[in-house]
Amino acid sequence: MMDKWNLEVASLFYQPLHGELPLRLLLIHPGKPEEPLRTELITTSLGESGGDYDATSYTWGSSENPEQIECGKYKLWVQRNAFHMMLDLRRPHEPRKVWIDAICMNQCDLDERAAQVAIMHHIYRRAAATWIWMGRPDEYSSAAMTYAASLDAQKFVREFSDCQFGSNWFRFVEKSYFFDPSFYTDLSAESIRDLAVAIVSFLNRPWFSRVWIQQEASLSQSARVLCGSSVVNWDNIFALAWIMCPRYTETWPPYIHHHLSRTINNIQAVRIIQRCRHYYFQDHYGQTDITLGFEGLVDSVSRYEATNPSDRIYAMGNIIVDSNQWFEVDYKVPWEILYTDVARRFLDADGLRFLKNAGRIRQEANTALPSWAPDYRYKEESEYMIVIPSTRLWKAGGSIRAAFISPTKMANSRVSLLPKGRKRHFPMSDELKDYRGPKKSLLQSFASFRCLMADEIIYVGGYVNNENGSLETNISQIVEKMKKDIEYVNALGVSTYINGETILDAYKLTLIMACDAQQEPVRCEYVKEHWENLFNWYEKGCPGYWDAGTMKPAMNPSFESSGAMTTFCFAITRHGYFCLVPRLVRVGDEIAIFQSYELATVLRRVPQPHPPNTPKQGQKSGMPTTVDHYFELLGDAYVHGMMENEARCISDEFDCRFESTQAQWDKMLKASDGGKGEAWRTLDLDGNYERIFRTLGPRTVRLV
Repeated sequence: MMDKWNLEVASLFYQPLHGELPLRLLLIHPGKPEEPLRTELITTSLGESGGDYDATSYTWGSSENPEQIECGKYKLWVQRNAFHMMLDLRRPHEPRKVWIDAICMNQCDLDERAAQVAIMHHIYRRAAATWIWMGRPDEYSSAAMTYAASLDAQKFVREFSDCQFGSNWFRFVEKSYFFDPSFYTDLSAESIRDLAVAIVSFLNRPWFSRVWIQQEASLSQSARVLCGSSVVNWDNIFALAWIMCPRYTETWPPYIHHHLSRTINNIQAVRIIQRCRHYYFQDHYGQTDITLGFEGLVDSVSRYEATNPSDRIYAMGNIIVDSNQWFEVDYKVPWEILYTDVARRFLDADGLRFLKNAGRIRQEANTALPSWAPDYRYKEESEYMIVIPSTRLWKAGGSIRAAFISPTKMANSRVSLLPKGRKRHFPMSDELKDYRGPKKSLLQSFASFRCLMADEIIYVGGYVNNENGSLETNISQIVEKMKKDIEYVNALGVSTYINGETILDAYKLTLIMACDAQQEPVRCEYVKEHWENLFNWYEKGCPGYWDAGTMKPAMNPSFESSGAMTTFCFAITRHGYFCLVPRLVRVGDEIAIFQSYELATVLRRVPQPHPPNTPKQGQKSGMPTTVDHYFELLGDAYVHGMMENEARCISDEFDCRFESTQAQWDKMLKASDGGKGEAWRTLDLDGNYERIFRTLGPRTVRLV
């Protein structure tokens, strides 16, 4: 709607931009608060401007109730947020020159929008300062801004750098934390509570969740944050977010617990901005060896708000160092095609990290996206908050390759058009129907993946929807479902798991993805020590759950962070793998491990268009038929005992073959020597793994 407000005057008001790095700047005339807002648009270039302007960063906000301003001899409609920001930036006695995207770009011209978006990094880098407008003040913002200004920002910036870069990641557990009892010595419990609520409310402001803030706050060394009459430097706002960031699986006090998911997303956005700022302003923050590649930053864009889904990609273009390798800014291309083309380029570059944002669990029903394409529109507040909290040791499919595009890779695409009889049927928006570009065929394509392991799921436990029912009801349902799982596991008739653990220890470790509260790997000793405490506490209804002073079982943080019983379901495969899988998984789906992907995945076989061995219409009886198997990607999964490259190592060591012949099977068993051979000692694995030989062996899996 906003791009239609000024459609009648746009052709007269906006003169075409020409020359090198052209832009328009808005001159805000001086005025008192009660006087009308008067502005003037100036057409210039970055070279001519000489950096004599300020850039702005703000939330567009709702399109309802726009305001009208004077701009030269024209009257323009603008969003209320832009209007109030200009009022706050207006000086009483001298004009101010600013760049505001909503006004300085012709929003009615898609080509101009694309061209201006492509040079926004120049606009922000050359600005005298970037003013970050947080919105209008409220009862919490003044306290939060005042406290931010009082922080020793450089101390926390250095602490962040020590935790994030080089080999010092382990120091994250030692970071400063607002809710540590030792953090304050001079404030009462009531004062700490009031301040915490104010800070969290401030960090939940819409600005922090916008995708465009990543470049706007990253690219100008002089970034100033404005809220009402309060102004602080960016580093102070970073410090405010940093001290509120929990260490691993810590939770906040119950009086702000319901804000946790949203605020953690916003804190992560601030951390990414600081990482980018460190890269660009090393003279200020210190030398670093980090890089800003597309693959690393695009993983998190689903956390952010964007009016146009394509902006989740385009907003990254001005931060990363290799954007021209991945996409061209073109608002005529529908977002579904853009997302799928980005996935194709990842496949061409042998980079599979994008799969974390792909799969039907991440996509809306009846989407035009292939299941293997990422949906960067996904929000953490979704009903299915599917995130595997991977550790640094997990590499289920072997070594992970960084995705770097090169001409040779682009020539060997792993994406192909579906055969005619396999075409997908899905509803199309008017935008998709009208689009005639060549990349539209990507929506009717399949992607080939090298699969190292696959097995059919034969049991799926239940899950509890935390959004329904009381805490007591949910807890009792969790206990009931754990008891049902344990009963099924005990009935399997085996005493040990594939890696030599007892079958029940393997189940318990699966529920926490074999990690403790700090996401460090743990073994049987951990659950032997802590399981009974956890289970008994749940059987009693988790007394004192909301009481910050209650000592909770040591295993509970890892149990909650794994999402077992709430986000994921426990599952067992035909050959005995224990897994955590997304909610929508059902019996008959398959667990798979792809080469060079750090997590396991869940696949669903796509039905044949014609039953096997049944002649198609017009085909003579007796003619051979070809069965082509295609799958849909559902999402990520955890497979106990197979997350540290076991599939690749065992398959290579014993030359495992998919659908092996009897001779090949006999050869593998002979080499295994009942689990006692030299090969197992070399691999440092228990011989029980020979049970799963038939699930291993490289093959090609085609996803639609």
